[in-house]
Amino acid sequence: MVNIGIANASDTYAYLSSQHSQVPKSSGTSDTNMKNVYKLCASKYTYANDSLKSTLQDLSMENYDYASMHVMAASDYPNACHNAFKRYRDMDYPTVLKVREDGFKHICAVVLGIVDQLYSIDNHF
Repeated sequence: MVNIGIANASDTYAYLSSQHSQVPKSSGTSDTNMKNVYKLCASKYTYANDSLKSTLQDLSMENYDYASMHVMAASDYPNACHNAFKRYRDMDYPTVLKVREDGFKHICAVVLGIVDQLYSIDNHF
């Protein structure tokens, strides 16, 4: 399931990078802001991806506390992207990005539930 989250974050990064490159190269403030927001969002999904990769390492060492921390961090990175769009009144948060964000957060919630169960099993015996 962690690998599904990693794939989702990678796909969203690719989507954001493609959107960044499609913004017209003009000197307009709106276009510059849009490019900056897409670039910021792409970086946040890279961080989310890295956090989930750290989760895999944590799980392999049965460090469930750290695994939980990394999953929660991964789940929170998309919020920074969403908030970046809110800073500019002329930019609406794209529906396709909202769908991707919701899916990613759902995947993270499932992973967190699995980690919690592993922690419970490990501490039960």
